[in-house]
Amino acid sequence: MAMNMVHKYTKTEVWPVVSGVVSGDAVTSVNGEPGVALTSRGDATTSIVIGPYTISGIPSGGVGLNTAETTVATDGAFHFAVTGASAATPKNTLVYAISAGAGTDVTSLTLTAGSNLPFGKVDRFIGEYALQTSVWIGDFSTDAT
Repeated sequence: MAMNMVHKYTKTEVWPVVSGVVSGDAVTSVNGEPGVALTSRGDATTSIVIGPYTISGIPSGGVGLNTAETTVATDGAFHFAVTGASAATPKNTLVYAISAGAGTDVTSLTLTAGSNLPFGKVDRFIGEYALQTSVWIGDFSTDAT
């Protein structure tokens, strides 16, 4: 479950994603729709340390997912680092996803439109938590939430 959730989501889908996606990551669908990974990618693994031993290769991806899929929330609010956001950023300011070009590979979020994909809007700046911003996913309206 994504530990960066601020307001509960109501809609989920299963999407193909690039390697390395883990729970809580901002992602986009192959059609450019915004979302947040609720589970790690199906082929994700983790390691644990027990005393002097490290056990590697423990499956940690979403149960029942294909290797290149994750369960995604397409609404709700989650906190992220957003370039350009500050305590002075007004509520409902649009947030954009910067992609590395791999379709689902969101490298960061920003307030700069440019050629970036619309991702959501600012709920509030959470400066007390490492300069994080609560972002409503997939909501591009300018009305108050």
